[in-house]
Amino acid sequence: MNRFDEIAQDYDEDIYPLNEEEFVLPTVERLAELALGKDILELAVGTGRIAIPLAERGFNVTGIDISEGMLLELKKKSDTVKTLVGDMRDVSISETFDLAYLIFNGISYALTLEDQLATLKNAARHLKTGGMLVIETFVPRLHEIVGDNRAPFALEEDFIGFDEYDRINQTVVSHQYDLSAGQVASYQTEHRYVWPSELELMGKLAGLEVVARWGSWDKEALTNDSDDMIFVFQK
Repeated sequence: MNRFDEIAQDYDEDIYPLNEEEFVLPTVERLAELALGKDILELAVGTGRIAIPLAERGFNVTGIDISEGMLLELKKKSDTVKTLVGDMRDVSISETFDLAYLIFNGISYALTLEDQLATLKNAARHLKTGGMLVIETFVPRLHEIVGDNRAPFALEEDFIGFDEYDRINQTVVSHQYDLSAGQVASYQTEHRYVWPSELELMGKLAGLEVVARWGSWDKEALTNDSDDMIFVFQK
């Protein structure tokens, strides 16, 4: 059982604000605009926060996830999304798609440059000619990376969180301690952060062309002040 199988049943509750329409709707609308046809692939689909609304709009959505537990939670909510357990780096599907996307920091769960590039290349292989690939992830916070390798992001009465950076391998381990139940519950997640220019180069190495770079799903420009980056590639 992987980490995501362990948290699958509580996942939607843990990210509850991100399930609100104000967060979901702009993402769904932008992806729907980018789809040149009806066939859509989501890598790391999770519990279907975005895939289900797209399917409800009439798209044929296939969702891939390494966690069977996450896909079971998705199926409890809707049977409109075709699902497949698989690794986004090398999963193989007989179909090709008009749009593929990997969002909500999904690319950062590939913990090496090689794995991230393999993920983009695999996504590109599953696109039709002219198809779009959308990648959304966080912009690395340079002021945290160049200082002390540990940076707190939450200091509350019942919750403590800090990030621990490895500047050589471009990884960050997020340590979280929940004290709300009268005892300490701790968990960690590891990510590999990617620079905008690095993501653009990986797309080119995957045979894709950058057609847009946004700082939000409202199509705001990607700037030094952006917390997130959204790259739109075309095959």
